[in-house]
Amino acid sequence: MTYAFNCSSNSSCLCVNTPSGLIADCSGLGLTKVPLFTDRVISVNLSKNCLTTLPPEGSLPSKLKYLDLSVNMIRNFSTDGTLPFSTTKHMLSLNLSYNMILLDRDTYFDGIFRNLRQLQHLDVSYNSLGNRSYYCPDEVFQELQSLQRLHIDAVLNVSFGKGFLALRQLTHLKLTGLATRITIPNNYFLHLPNLISLDMSAQWDTQGLFTGLEHIESGTFRRLAHLEILDISYNRKLGLCGFTNVTHDLPFTSIKIFKAQYLACERGGSTLLFNNDIKPLLNTNIEELYIDGNNLDKTEARITLFIPKSLRYISATDNRWIVGPYSYYDMLMNLTNIKKIDLSFQNRHQMSQSVNSWKCDHIESVAEIGCLCKRYPYKVNTHHLTFKPDLPFNQKSKLDNANHSATLHSCVPYFYPSFQLVIVPPNIEEIKMESARVGYSIPPLYISTSAVKTLILRNNQLYSFIGPMCNFTNLQFLDLSGNKATDISSYVFGALPSLRHLALDNNILGNSKIFFTVDSKHLFENQTNLAFLNISSNSISILFQDLLLRSTYLKHIYLDHNLLVDWNVTIEHMKNLEILDISWNQILYLSPNGMQLLDNSFTTNVSINMLNNPLHCSCDSVTFFEWIQKHSKHFLHFKNYTCSYKGDIYEINTATMRLKKDCASYIEVVVLSVILIITFIAVVCTLLVYRFRWKLRYLYYVMKGAYGYHRLETEDHYQFDAFVSYADSDRHFPKDEMVDYLERQRNFRLCIHHRDFIAGCGIAENITNAIHNSRKVVCVLSEDFLKSEWCMYEFNIALIERTVARQGQNMIIMLRLGRVNMKNITTEIMYILKEDTYIEYPENEEDRRIFWEDFAESLDS
Repeated sequence: MTYAFNCSSNSSCLCVNTPSGLIADCSGLGLTKVPLFTDRVISVNLSKNCLTTLPPEGSLPSKLKYLDLSVNMIRNFSTDGTLPFSTTKHMLSLNLSYNMILLDRDTYFDGIFRNLRQLQHLDVSYNSLGNRSYYCPDEVFQELQSLQRLHIDAVLNVSFGKGFLALRQLTHLKLTGLATRITIPNNYFLHLPNLISLDMSAQWDTQGLFTGLEHIESGTFRRLAHLEILDISYNRKLGLCGFTNVTHDLPFTSIKIFKAQYLACERGGSTLLFNNDIKPLLNTNIEELYIDGNNLDKTEARITLFIPKSLRYISATDNRWIVGPYSYYDMLMNLTNIKKIDLSFQNRHQMSQSVNSWKCDHIESVAEIGCLCKRYPYKVNTHHLTFKPDLPFNQKSKLDNANHSATLHSCVPYFYPSFQLVIVPPNIEEIKMESARVGYSIPPLYISTSAVKTLILRNNQLYSFIGPMCNFTNLQFLDLSGNKATDISSYVFGALPSLRHLALDNNILGNSKIFFTVDSKHLFENQTNLAFLNISSNSISILFQDLLLRSTYLKHIYLDHNLLVDWNVTIEHMKNLEILDISWNQILYLSPNGMQLLDNSFTTNVSINMLNNPLHCSCDSVTFFEWIQKHSKHFLHFKNYTCSYKGDIYEINTATMRLKKDCASYIEVVVLSVILIITFIAVVCTLLVYRFRWKLRYLYYVMKGAYGYHRLETEDHYQFDAFVSYADSDRHFPKDEMVDYLERQRNFRLCIHHRDFIAGCGIAENITNAIHNSRKVVCVLSEDFLKSEWCMYEFNIALIERTVARQGQNMIIMLRLGRVNMKNITTEIMYILKEDTYIEYPENEEDRRIFWEDFAESLDS
């Protein structure tokens, strides 16, 4: 395809040269007159202009086949009564939508289509949407002998007379403006027997304020024996009563695709689907069924017995069904030939801000109830009106027995005493449940068929991925993104050997402990066919080298928007790798190991994206900058890589030259000097501290006690003088020594969780209440204290109490019991140890009397 510049007298028109001829696009130019075109032009687009009449005769090329005049201000076909289109008799498509050409006898006079006997597509929709009566002159339209597709306004009084019988090739009809007529009578399509596709949807019908038709009479479609595609969507006042009238006509058609979406108001009441609504479909060969947005939350039991075996696809999104154990058993087990099902966006109406959500008034709500009563079976077991039937015991036992060996085989080496059984149609290949409020985890589960190839659970409430997911042996596409999951097991994907596409982005998997242990290398060890992996936006800060060791066929890896500071994953074995995205991380520069790992992958044509990392300009990064310049062809948008140096922003090439100059003379001297100074200071400090370590600690606590804390005069009374936080292995200390001296001898009231926690309350609640009702918090710091999750919880609650409730008052006393490895101490505890009260329980028996006196004074302060 090439551009041509001489197809029109208006230079603003875009001209495109195609093998069939020239295409002239003059849309959106504000034209009031039609320019001239060369004879080679076959398609002219004059839409979105200010034209008030059709193009004058002779202004359009004689070989024109496609003409678009939509969205103008054209009012008639001719101003002087002459027949239009006399010089464009080969036209195949004419679009006159969104003008002002009214459907009446004055506008559509005899002969206006006489020169368009080859026309196949005509669009005159959205022209007659005013509140008045119209007329469709069938004797005028009958001259369009070749017409196959017609878009027309079916407004009040517009009907299709006998003249339309002459249009034997008319197979596709789209009706607009139906809301103005309210009802479709049963003889409306009497003279259109050859229709194959009929679109009566009101999605874009702004004249009807998104409400559309209110009634379709029974028998309306019975004469359309060739009808294969029917769309009645977005007629929000039609309801399931209208739906039922239509389904009872479908056995008399050749229906294959039936769309009945959004037939109810968004904030209307929930609706029920009865067997009688669906039963007629059993006598059709329907292949696709769309029942989205109908507020469905229940169905009559065994409704799928009336769904034909020909059905391949069901879309039931935007309803009100809730996922639960065996909730889809009766609904899904009989759908033996279903290949694809979409149950996304359930219960979305509760948070909707759509303008359509407020279109339901009281009268319409009453009409919905009336429709329900009209359709309600006279004799029905109320227990059948549920979408959550219990799985019959005999069927559950039979299914369990049949699949027991398969469960073990498909989940080796994983075995759990109890898998959660998930029932789906036996031949289903694609399941989509996006934003369906599925939660709250992926437990060990077993799916009833291995036919599933695509599973989409995006944007749900699955906060942990545990698994394993068994019997998904043919699953190729899995999307678990957007669930805000914080935990993942190393075996969740262990039984998915065929997986090729895995999306885990937009979770919080960086909080999972697995990425901090060597177990993470087992996460993808069975994904030997994986080609696409997305774990971006997960707050991941570390990855183990063998994480993707067995994923040989990966082509795309996305790790952007994480917290990585280096690259340490082996990828040299991925001969098909094309994209590695590590942009938007926290990489200052790559370590020698990180550069080496990427170096080994440059034998392929891999492209790496490192944009928007805070690259650091310093002497430490010179080697990295030289390396990345050498391999710049492998880095996407390399010219946009920058770093900050001495207050200015430099491109990598410029920064490298400046750094090499500035660092060359001093780097060795600086490094050696720093090493010597640090070594000297470390040795001196170590000797001094080791020599006087006990005296220094003792003097520190004595001096701190002399200038201790004072209670605020406005301080409230507390139930306890101190809450004692300690590890279970250290409980002899508070229970014996602290109680003996502080309570029995000094009359302090201590809160000790083994003794004072309230039975029946949760542990977290007991901890919070006890700390809130204690004047001080004593943390018995030990190695076991740092390993205890509850101890760390108590410490963090105390920090919050100090900041929020005590206005920063010093209330935490750290009591060090025995030796503690400083490397294991968290940043928060280290801050308290450095800035606030810090006492060490002395090993010397003689010093303990002074210790207890000083400690008691600290509690009093």
